[in-house]
Amino acid sequence: MATSRRPPAYASFVAAGVAATAELMVMQPLDVVKTRMHLQGDGIKSGDNFQGTLAAMRGIRQAEGMAGLWRGFVPGLCVVIPRRGFKFVFYDAFIKLLWKGEKQKAPFQHSLVAGGLAGASEACIITPLECLKIGMQSEKAAGSSATGMASFARAMVRSGGVGSLYAGLGATVAKHTAHSCFYFAAFHETKKFAPKGTSRFQQICWDLLSGFVAGCAAATANNPFDVVKTRQQVVAASALSSHAAGQARPSKPGRFFKSLKPPDLRMAPVFTAV
Repeated sequence: MATSRRPPAYASFVAAGVAATAELMVMQPLDVVKTRMHLQGDGIKSGDNFQGTLAAMRGIRQAEGMAGLWRGFVPGLCVVIPRRGFKFVFYDAFIKLLWKGEKQKAPFQHSLVAGGLAGASEACIITPLECLKIGMQSEKAAGSSATGMASFARAMVRSGGVGSLYAGLGATVAKHTAHSCFYFAAFHETKKFAPKGTSRFQQICWDLLSGFVAGCAAATANNPFDVVKTRQQVVAASALSSHAAGQARPSKPGRFFKSLKPPDLRMAPVFTAV
């Protein structure tokens, strides 16, 4: 009699990394638009003040070419694989500590806490790459004049030390904690409504629906923290003389809780590629 084999421990990491890479290839232009719109605001001379997502895509393409919509792809790729991979690895570890039964049947509050802990853990790992990604996405430069990832990293470390790569750490932890809390909780709660005895096709449909609901809930919950994170991390790029967005901000990032004020909580696009 054949026995079912459990997938290896790294299977979740690999699967999540492949899925995240495919997602990034499609969503990168929207992520660039999201970053630029997060940096808009009254009194910010470097802001484009786009009126909407489509207007932002047209404006960036006209000023910087199609390559402008793909700025920060390399650090984004370096972020997305460990972020999604570690998210599921951490979640599996924390849910096992909190719930001894089947993972799919874990109570809502257990999924919420395990997801939050997983998000906070991954945020501590990927913050330096997030800083580089935000710096590259917010630089308004066309073609060969755009600064590369290595040059960004060297300039930031020369100006502010290694600590500059951890700008906005508190906001990053808050963002990923909120995202993971709502994502895993909404995902597993939605799957519980799936009728028993469903076919393989129906199960895939329920998984897609659960992922969609979870993604909407998570993106809405983390958006205020994402705005604060972007505005704090772009300051680290002010070491580059060509980076207008970084130099338009205060010389030092504001403290996390001080940054959570009404102007920063305005709703910007909530789609995320990473």
